Amino acid sequence: MDFWWSKLQREILQTDLYTRSGTAVGLSDGILTLAEKDGDYFPLKVKDGDIPKEAFTCSPDRYNNMPALNRLTFGKLPSNWLFGEVKKYYLGYAKDPAIRRLGSSGGVLTAVLLYLWEHQLIDGAVAVRMRSDKPYLGESFIATSREQIIAAAQSKYSIVPVNQILSELPGPYRSLAYVGLPDQVMAIRKLQQIAHAKVSRINYVLGPFCGLVLHFSAIVSFLRSHGVRDLALVKSLEYRAGEWPGYLRITLTDGRIIQARKFHANYLIPFHLTRYSLYQVDQTNELTDISVGDAWAPSYEQRGQGWSLVLARSVKGRELLHTMIDQGYLNLREISFNEALAMQSHGIDFKKRGAFIRIAKLKRQGKPYPDYGYEPTNIPAGRLRFEAVLGVLFRLCGLKIFLAVVEKLPVRLSGGLFVVARNFWRRRTKKIKRGGLTDLKFRLTGK
Repeated sequence: MDFWWSKLQREILQTDLYTRSGTAVGLSDGILTLAEKDGDYFPLKVKDGDIPKEAFTCSPDRYNNMPALNRLTFGKLPSNWLFGEVKKYYLGYAKDPAIRRLGSSGGVLTAVLLYLWEHQLIDGAVAVRMRSDKPYLGESFIATSREQIIAAAQSKYSIVPVNQILSELPGPYRSLAYVGLPDQVMAIRKLQQIAHAKVSRINYVLGPFCGLVLHFSAIVSFLRSHGVRDLALVKSLEYRAGEWPGYLRITLTDGRIIQARKFHANYLIPFHLTRYSLYQVDQTNELTDISVGDAWAPSYEQRGQGWSLVLARSVKGRELLHTMIDQGYLNLREISFNEALAMQSHGIDFKKRGAFIRIAKLKRQGKPYPDYGYEPTNIPAGRLRFEAVLGVLFRLCGLKIFLAVVEKLPVRLSGGLFVVARNFWRRRTKKIKRGGLTDLKFRLTGK
């Protein structure tokens, strides 16, 4: 009887919670393969027999006891649940100008990987690059050279099932670094919790912040808006090309370049966001040794060049950053919790209050919901009302007729209108989203 395979299908794959992390396939001992269709990914059973228990229990889609995983990773619960455990907050960038330019923000994650590799602290890094056969899709791989690490620079704002790489681990590697999104990192920590051999060589866990992941349909729609319907015409795709905050840039085989400024390209978000993104509560990659995000503040956005908010979470992560600062690899200055929160308050509110409100709705409807082992206890009534309005907007953007209209508009117009609407929306909702955020209290719900 395929007990665990049936359980995986029923409780994860057939729900809105399926994260496409690739974990189940990577742990399936070849029983599952990952089928890609239109930039989306689903496991298929290709061999007889049940999948291993861990392919279900260590998948990050439904059951993630964050208090237990924090105790495993840091030996303690975080002092606050907005950012998770943080030893130090930093603002800055990679000292090497070329590395800084390559990154989505300040090039810090790339600089850290290069330092680890060049100082022989690792002999491989699990990372993401664009595929050679389909340069518009990403893939996970193990980087084993400076060139390969550099090829993995920049975020890929689309679905990449990173943890299918588990099928190749532990491999011949002495020491590995791992870079993943919050859900993918959760799976790695769950495997470490049971001392699984697949993750026995992973010694450094790094990751970017993550608010929302988009379906690949966002890129298809962006191309259609420019009159391009054949993906074979895509030569390269960069999500954060050029000077920070960058451009969504697609280069075609005939030499044409299609691009939109980062904030203009964000018009794609409400039409193409993945459902599972709405139920994930980790904005800042809380279970990493070091996590990095954009330093969203007008003063830094106006300067350009690239600025990162860097969180040293573990003792190992803090010591590594200190060493890199002392040796001139990173230019970082310590900042306060409040400064860091101001840069990420929009996303943290979306996760730490919004996601929990949406999860509570799933519970009331009797639908499958993710259990994180903790929950907020004092979300203001105004924030609850705001979430109801936001839900209506997401549903409207999910209607095909609205997307069809947007695709017929010039991207410059739709992107410009989105920026105006976004700025207006942020001004009008600033008090609701930031109000009481630092007063938010949580209780543990798991064992």
